[in-house]
Order: sequence, then structure tokens, then C-alpha cells
Amino acid sequence: MRLLTTSHRATRRKGRWQVAAAIFLALLGAFSAIVSLQTLFTEQDFTRRAYATSDAANISSPGANCSRPQAISHYPADVFTQEQRRQGAVILHVIATLYMFLALAIICDDYFVPSLERISEALGLQPDVAGATFMAAGSSAPELFTSIFGVFVSRDDIGVGTVVGSAVFNLLFIVGLCGLLVGTAITLTLWPLLRDCSVFLISVAALVIVMYDGKIHWYEALTLVVLYCLYVVLMYFNPRLSAAFSSCCSRAAHQSENEETSLMKPVTEKDTDDEETVQEEPNYPFKAPSQLWRRVLWVIGLPLTTLLVGTVPDCRRDKWKRWYPVSFVMSVAWIGVFTYILVWMVTVIGFTAGIPDTVMGLTLVAIGTSVPDAMSSVLVSKEGEGDMAVSNAVGSNVFDILVGLGVPWFFKTVVIETNSVVPIQSGGLVYSAITLLSTVLILLFTMWLNRWRLDRKLGVICSCLYAVFITLATLYELNVFGDFNPPTCPG
Repeated sequence: MRLLTTSHRATRRKGRWQVAAAIFLALLGAFSAIVSLQTLFTEQDFTRRAYATSDAANISSPGANCSRPQAISHYPADVFTQEQRRQGAVILHVIATLYMFLALAIICDDYFVPSLERISEALGLQPDVAGATFMAAGSSAPELFTSIFGVFVSRDDIGVGTVVGSAVFNLLFIVGLCGLLVGTAITLTLWPLLRDCSVFLISVAALVIVMYDGKIHWYEALTLVVLYCLYVVLMYFNPRLSAAFSSCCSRAAHQSENEETSLMKPVTEKDTDDEETVQEEPNYPFKAPSQLWRRVLWVIGLPLTTLLVGTVPDCRRDKWKRWYPVSFVMSVAWIGVFTYILVWMVTVIGFTAGIPDTVMGLTLVAIGTSVPDAMSSVLVSKEGEGDMAVSNAVGSNVFDILVGLGVPWFFKTVVIETNSVVPIQSGGLVYSAITLLSTVLILLFTMWLNRWRLDRKLGVICSCLYAVFITLATLYELNVFGDFNPPTCPG
């Protein structure tokens, strides 16, 4: 793991604003697409209009053949009424959403990723292993919190929808974003890519099987948790397996030593940079930058900077470099807090527009909870760690499915309510998960055609595939392809 120099930190600062802007545009684009599809295809326009013009408190009564919008009712009450939001007050929620994007950019760039680098150095982890384990688990905290919230509080499908939607976002949009912003093409290491994608395929297949009958039993939840334990064991033996895989590939293809090195090792500028051994203290956080636009952003983010400086040790500095475990834990905690507020604001915005909860979970909430994954992956990919970036994106999906869903389901059916079942209310989620399976295979095929390179061409293809998935998933939930969900209850 490289040590940051002044040029690397400048690249990170530039990268985090690019990522924040790209994700906000994706959120805006998804929101616009959902509203357009809802207007064009849904057969229950009258119920949507009634839903969009009523307050949450007035539409909570159950209906015989309709579903109640639940997500909004489980967040703190908004200071504005639905009518006030529709008349313009919703812009304040949009501003709050943007501020949470800024907060996540700062915490990921200045604290979370540096703590991961310290952990990897201390444990001697390979970059891909660090990305698939510590980085994946830490940046998946929002999805885990959303899943726990959906199982124990709201008792709806928003957690499952968020995990499925987040998996697609991580797999396609984040990998695509890394390709678009990385600058120089990175040749990915074949073993970590095949390893993580294979485990992810098994995880999605297991999710489809346990959700197929619409009920989650305790033994099904336990199966998911056991699969993740096996994944951790696989990571423990990763060095031996990687060496064996490299040896087999070398013998099978009869490649020269130079060709093998090109295939099995990332080729980036970092291999010829001597600057990696130079470590410098980061800039003083309360020193205003010289450029005007950076100074404006610095003033806007000053409350966040003050909050984080007082609560999270900066392990980039010599006096705090041994405090990286505390920095990691506190970073994850603040990521959870900021993401909760972000998802809350996005939920209010979606509720104001009359978007059903299942669609919210698959799209807008999934994008909001995936911001830490995107920040972490793009920041490390811009430093040449393509394997770490992709392993983080795919490893986060494995964690979300096997732990984010498996653990809450297990505690619900074993500890809280023994021998109970967790119902899956949306029939469209199973089809979305099946679509996700095909998406993984298409991604691997595309990477093979692109000679396992992470570049802008791959970025464009992945972004287009994500747009296709969002369209299909939304149409599933809007009952365009069949009667998967009841309409939203009118007021």
C-alpha cells in the first residue's frame, strides 16, 4: 500500500469532488427516469397522484388490495407538510442531500481510506484482500443499517431492495466510474476478479433461492452467514490460491515471463514512481486554500471539518498513526450517521414525488447508501490500485447479501422471534435478483473483450448497463411486466 505524497493527495482531492458530482448526477438521472417511467407505464396513476398529494400520517391506513408507503413514516417527522414541500420546500432537502455528499467525501478521503491503508500495512494484506474485506465491510455500513432497519423497524422490503440495488450500483456504476475517472488504463489482476465475481455469483444465487417462496426461514438465513464465513476462509488462503492460479495459467497458456507479468499484475505508473516512499504530513485542516472555489468549499465544509477533527484521529499524522483502529471505527460510525441523514432526505424527496418504497430501495436509497463505496473505490483506483477498487465494489456486494441480509434475518428468526419467518412482500425483487445474475456474467464477458483493462471504454459500457438495469427493475416494481406488487394506497 502506497504512502501518500503531495501529488497523490491532490489527485484524491480532485477525485472526491468528481465522484460526488457524478453520484449526484446519477441520483438526479435515476429520479428523473423513475418519474418518467412511472408516468408512462403505470396503470395506477390515480393512486400515485393521491399518494403524492397526501401526508404520511393521512395515508397509513391499510387497504385490502393496496400497499402502504412505510419508509417515510419511520423517519423523524418533517418540519414541512407535503403541500409545502411540493410548493418548493423540497429544495431544502436537496441542499441537505448535497451537504451529506460533501460530508461523505471528507470522511472517506481524509479518514476512512487512510485508516484502511494503515490497517493493510500493519497486517501485510494484499490490496485486493484489503479491498474485499476491511474496505468492503466498512463502506457497507449504510446498507447494513438499512437492512437492520427494514427487518426490525419498518418490516418492509426496503432493506432487500436497497441491497439488490446497491449490488448493481457497486458492480456496474462504481466500476464504470472508476474506468471513466482513472485517467490511465489499469490492467486488472485476473485472479482477484474471478475470485470475487465467482463468490458474488454464488451469493446472488443463494439470495434468489431463499427469496423465491417469499419467506425467509432461520436455516436459510444461517446458510447465508455460513457462506460468508467460507468467504473469509477463502481470503485467508488467498496467497496460496493466487500463486497456484498464476502457475496454472502460466502452464496452460505457455506465455513468456513478460507476458505473464503483464496479465497477472496491474500495470500502472506506480511501478516506476519512487515518490511512493516519501510520506508528508497532510495540510492543516483549518488553513484556507488559495484558490477561490476551494476556499468557498472549505468555508461550507468547515462545520464538518471541525466535527471530524474533534472526534476522529487523523492517522495520516505521525502523532496519530498508531490510532488507525480508532480512526477506522469512528469513520465507519460517522459514515453510518451521514448516510442515515442522506437516505432520510432522499426518502422525503422520493415521497414528495410519489415514488413507491420498493422502487426507492432499488434506486435512490441504493445510490445514497453506496456513496462510501464509490468514494473509496475511485480514490484508490486513481492511485493505481485497480484491484483494490474492483474488489471493494464486488466484496461490498458479498458482504451486503450474506451479512447485511443474513445476520438480521437470522437474529429475527432465531433470537427475537424463534421459528418465525421474514416475509418478502415484493415479487419483483426476485426477478431483479435474477437480472443481477445475468449482469455479472455480462460484466465478466465485457472485461474479457476489453482484455481485463479498467479504462474509459469499460466505464461507458458499465454505465449503460446500469441504466438498463434501473429501467428494468423500475418496470418490474411498477407492474409493467406482470402483477408483482399491489398499487399504493390512496388517501
